Amino acid sequence: MNLLLLRKMLRDLWQRKGALLTLLVIMAVGVGAYVGMATVWHDLESARQAYYRQYRLADFTIDMKRMPLAELKQLQQLPNIKQLRGRIRQPVLLDLPGEIRPVQGVAISMPSQRRPVLNDLLLRSGHWLSADKQNEVILNHAFAKARGLQAGDRIRVQLLDRQHELLIVGTAMSPEFVYLIPLEGGFAPDPARFGVIYTHKDFLQQSSALQGACNQLVGTLYDDGVTATANSLKLLKQRLDTWGVTLTTPMRDDPSVRYVEDELQGLQAQAKILPTLFLGVAALVLNVLLGRLVAQQRTIIGTLRALGYSPRTIILHYLGYGLVLGLLGGGMGILLGIWMQHAMLEMYQMFFAIPNMLPNVYPSILLTGLAISLVFALAGTYKGVKAGTRLTPADAMRPAAPELGNTIILERFSWFWQRLNFCNKLVLRAIFRNPYRSLVSILAAAISTALIFSSLAMVNALDYLIRYEFEQVAHQDISLHLREAHGLAETMHEVLRLPGTIQVEPQLRVPADLSNGAMQKRVGIIGMVAANKQYTPLDSAGKPVIIPGQGVILSKKLAEILQVQAGDRIKLRPLIAQRTEVDALVAGTVEMYLGLAAYADIGYLSRLLGESAVTNTLLLRQVPGAAMQWTAYAIKKRPSTSPSK
Repeated sequence: MNLLLLRKMLRDLWQRKGALLTLLVIMAVGVGAYVGMATVWHDLESARQAYYRQYRLADFTIDMKRMPLAELKQLQQLPNIKQLRGRIRQPVLLDLPGEIRPVQGVAISMPSQRRPVLNDLLLRSGHWLSADKQNEVILNHAFAKARGLQAGDRIRVQLLDRQHELLIVGTAMSPEFVYLIPLEGGFAPDPARFGVIYTHKDFLQQSSALQGACNQLVGTLYDDGVTATANSLKLLKQRLDTWGVTLTTPMRDDPSVRYVEDELQGLQAQAKILPTLFLGVAALVLNVLLGRLVAQQRTIIGTLRALGYSPRTIILHYLGYGLVLGLLGGGMGILLGIWMQHAMLEMYQMFFAIPNMLPNVYPSILLTGLAISLVFALAGTYKGVKAGTRLTPADAMRPAAPELGNTIILERFSWFWQRLNFCNKLVLRAIFRNPYRSLVSILAAAISTALIFSSLAMVNALDYLIRYEFEQVAHQDISLHLREAHGLAETMHEVLRLPGTIQVEPQLRVPADLSNGAMQKRVGIIGMVAANKQYTPLDSAGKPVIIPGQGVILSKKLAEILQVQAGDRIKLRPLIAQRTEVDALVAGTVEMYLGLAAYADIGYLSRLLGESAVTNTLLLRQVPGAAMQWTAYAIKKRPSTSPSK
């Protein structure tokens, strides 16, 4: 491009700086979304994989009642088993000064001597456990930070039916708890409400009556593919069945791993969708702008052709507009993406406990973002300028012939057309006589509106679901979770004696495997009384879900996964108590907003566990204005309960 055409291009760009600046912002947002999300994906994925690898995250966990540690040698010889570790894991309550409500926690055994183990610890402060002091613990770093605890402090822990005062000697992180949520689940991590303590194996063996035994097995596999893992777990489950296997969990189904994986998949999807939307709109708008510019400069193009400039030179000249805009938009987008990378990583550090989650520079991503910007800009420019360079010099130097003023389709409806004033008719004729330009404008406006609407709708939808769950479905003041299922009548009688309690409604929550042929899903079944008042699940139409005396009610989404409908029978295997597989009737399906729900009658579910009537969750209704902290304090002093909320 010679100096004359370069000066002309710069002058044209400056004269249209307002419209082009808007276009640059659209392009920058598109490129920035790609660069920001792609770099964050790489940062998060590389930090996660390095953390899992360096601290040896197990490929699976198997929970059981009790297994002698002597069995490990034989299990180690099974096919595809790379490494096994037996350990003790027990739920605990943490008695914190100034905290009325009990705080949930879990205690995990660690070797007295520091050595590499599966699900190892990354010490953040303090030191390892002393071999000769059984009362020492290492505390989860996020919980310690949220509660202001540090090495040298003491903490009271309720393990089974006994209280222990333990000395904190350090804080640590583990790849097992990247996303820290309470035992009963939740939507977001709450480090202040759930603590993990690591202590001596001998201490937990004595406190749990598991001398020479363990209640959880973690291991790694040579082949950790989906099929190989399922086959290995099936074999291990068969060998361990005599020791009361309650739960088998491959790594990919672990809540902590799954939450991070889902977030990574969401980042990948957004890194493709958002740039395509923004840059696609930018290309269409640029096509219209350059098409109008070429039409306005028709005589200039004819003059340039007459002076000897070839059509190719003129096309390259106008493509330079797209090149400049693509480079500027790409550069602005890269800077925006780098800012997004830092901001998003700071946000993720609040949710995911992953060390070394730091921003890195990825030249390939930056160059790809710039290339994408150039491709969309040049594509939008080329179509707009090609038509204007096909004319001969003589034709191009003449003004364009007036467009034909054909009637538009709306003029056929005289009863409508005659009611419009002159200005409205001009607007409608301009829209219908320039369909491409009108379509681009409508499409750009539609995409912009959709993005704004979806963002606002997401906030409103979340607010609605929260109000729906806690105002229309859940009516209790306190949910009390028991460590084990107990007799229904005596438990309700005992709980009714708590201060301020006027009504108690029992539930039985049972994790279970539901299957229909090859289709299988692990869910939590909620057993309820027929006259349920404190927890009233509703379908999407707002109607109460009727609990049948026999069989289970499934959400439609769960029924679709299992490929069943009302009247079919499925295999149901509880993961607690007897764990006997039974044929269960699908009594009905309901359309629901939240989750993969399954409901049953509490008596029916109790019988599946080999019991007459038991409960492990109680919903409490309090006297209006009652001091709830005294109820929580009374619960805290009862060793058979776990935290209320």
